[in-house]
Amino acid sequence: MKKSAEEVIHILVAYDATQCAHAAARIVGCDPKTVRRYVAARDTGRPVAAPIRRPRLTDMYVEKVEEWVDRSQGRLSAARAHERLRSLGFDGTDRTTRRLVAEAKARWRAGVRRTYRPWVPEPGLWLEFRWTQGPTVPGPDGQPRRTSLFHAWLPWSRFRVVIPAWDRTLPSLVCCLDTALRAMGGVPEHLLTAPGAGIGIRHSDLAEVGLHYGAQARARVPYSPASMDDGRWAEIRIAPGDLVPIGTDLRQRYTSFGALRSACALFTERVNSGNERITMERRRLRPVPSEPCALALGRRRTVDGDRAIAYGARRYPLPPSLVGRDVWIRAVDGELVVVADLAGPTRLAEVARHRLPARTARERMSRVG
Repeated sequence: MKKSAEEVIHILVAYDATQCAHAAARIVGCDPKTVRRYVAARDTGRPVAAPIRRPRLTDMYVEKVEEWVDRSQGRLSAARAHERLRSLGFDGTDRTTRRLVAEAKARWRAGVRRTYRPWVPEPGLWLEFRWTQGPTVPGPDGQPRRTSLFHAWLPWSRFRVVIPAWDRTLPSLVCCLDTALRAMGGVPEHLLTAPGAGIGIRHSDLAEVGLHYGAQARARVPYSPASMDDGRWAEIRIAPGDLVPIGTDLRQRYTSFGALRSACALFTERVNSGNERITMERRRLRPVPSEPCALALGRRRTVDGDRAIAYGARRYPLPPSLVGRDVWIRAVDGELVVVADLAGPTRLAEVARHRLPARTARERMSRVG
């Protein structure tokens, strides 16, 4: 029963006189917990007679539902929200979800929205990728050369893929991204990366890649309340704990690029061993297209019977398994890069890289790629 104003005042006066909740409760004839509640409200600066909101089962999911309502512009149904909450571990009833969604929609319509909210991981929401500096490997000319590591992961299941590459150009990014998606078993809703990632890669290029796989390519920045007014309205803000990890235990040098590729494959297998959440997340991922994205891979050529490809006035050898198959060739920084569709779990992969003669490199570089 709600106490009147006079009864509340008597309770506070009795407590001030005795400094004991039990003694004050005997004086005014109420429960000691009632005395503690009114005294705690007064001492913390809250309205003494205001109702107390008890913790709810849905408190930890409020921000996620607000994000869904905001992204759907208030059109999210409670039934779909309940299915998605169940995948996040929510064990409440659909009636509780309907009340939660209705409250979130009411706040959204009233304009009670935050400009920035860190994305909370959920199955099938986003894949994040990033480039880092890789170990030293002998190049096509035999000289030690730095490589790059492509890191991609699904924040909810913590499934991670590391792939080596010679450069960070758009074709290399397409090959690595295609391989990562096939290793993860599906395509999420968003492909996120840091602004300006890659060499000469524009957002329109990433948008075309996302269009092929049916995902939206967007930029992301770490979420920080102190940087909410920096003007970058179009970027996704992610909590620092959900950023893609970039640490590896690879060696500083390798005898060949194949050895580095094998080391990255073993590292990927080890960090994902025992990961049971990826099975649950794959149910929310969309299927990977059967054909890989061949954006900006270069010119298509067919490998002749002599296991070589013609370019300029020379012929460059390729692995015997590629005889009669189509490959893509392009010139990058004085080198001829050959990419093939392996028609397996990896699909697009760089199969050869040859050093071009100085004259050929100057004359042909702008014509291919």
